[in-house]
Amino acid sequence: MPNIFSKKSINEIFKDERVLYPEFLPERLPHREKEIESLAFCFKPVISGKKPVNAVVLGSSGTGKTVSSKFVLSQLEEFSSRTKSLYINCFEFNTRNSVLIQIANFVGAAIPRRGLATDEIYSKMLDYVKKCNFSPIIILDEADQLVLKEDGSKLLYDLLRIIEFEKIHFGLILISNNFLILSKLDSRVKSSLASETIVFEKYSPGQLKDILNERAVMAFFDLVLDKDVINVAAARSAKLGGDARIGIESLLKAGRIAEKENSKKVSLSHLKQAFSDMDSAILSKTFPFLSDQEKILLNLISVFDGVFSGDLFEKYSKTQEHLELRQFRATLSKFESMNLISAPLLDKKPKGKSRFISLKVPKDSLMKFVKQKN
Repeated sequence: MPNIFSKKSINEIFKDERVLYPEFLPERLPHREKEIESLAFCFKPVISGKKPVNAVVLGSSGTGKTVSSKFVLSQLEEFSSRTKSLYINCFEFNTRNSVLIQIANFVGAAIPRRGLATDEIYSKMLDYVKKCNFSPIIILDEADQLVLKEDGSKLLYDLLRIIEFEKIHFGLILISNNFLILSKLDSRVKSSLASETIVFEKYSPGQLKDILNERAVMAFFDLVLDKDVINVAAARSAKLGGDARIGIESLLKAGRIAEKENSKKVSLSHLKQAFSDMDSAILSKTFPFLSDQEKILLNLISVFDGVFSGDLFEKYSKTQEHLELRQFRATLSKFESMNLISAPLLDKKPKGKSRFISLKVPKDSLMKFVKQKN
């Protein structure tokens, strides 16, 4: 019997599916030239041995914050040996200790994951930072998951002390979808951060179409995609918060569905199946782990889909006793990080800016899932 992996598909779909992976770093980032230039300006001083400007990068999910930051630092490292960068996701490393250990190991100190006190970890890290022959630049992605906690605030103060008192050229990029992160930082931390704020606006439908077209040309063989696949993927991404990652992932999943069926083309039916699979995957991974209160709030968002956060809090307060605004906002941030909602900061006249809450999973998919679980 021949090996099951020796069987080849008659119809090849992908030229290089890796360009659709979340970790792929493209050579060009369309519609982010201005933001990339701003980031590059912050860290260009490192090339001549000067102090970089810390950056706070803000924007909704899927607007290119992380990939642009990685792109700029990759280009910087390629151009100059004076710097190296470390990427840390604060969902994974969400304590002061865990981040300090990551940085310490990055600069050459061999720190075990357990067993050392925080002050000892910091001291060892500082010793090795002083010996560094390069300027470390640290990306803290999903920074609000860490730095808005007391533990995280202390971490930022630790890192900023290195810059301020040790005179070491140490750079920071804080990435967050929480537009209020700076206002919530400890006053000492805020003044020491001395950062440049760079805002990534949501992609428009036309921009999303450009991005998906560019990736599709690299990912798929010619004439494999049906003519409306890109348009529909871009439209859905625009509807769900201008999130380019949703469109890119849907192309990857649609291509794999077509490949599994040994189809000659990636059709709209494959794309719609990909949408359904993605919705189910998001809800399967998140819904069982939500508290009863969080499920009530998510259901309320589905009822009043497209609502300002203040109005939503008022409606939600009627269902919950002793509800704290801070807890409500934390739950919204949690939903946004789970890709369940979009929550950009918009003008709400005459009260100024407020977060506008809308679902990022179709309402009917959420309702079907709720019924299945009841």
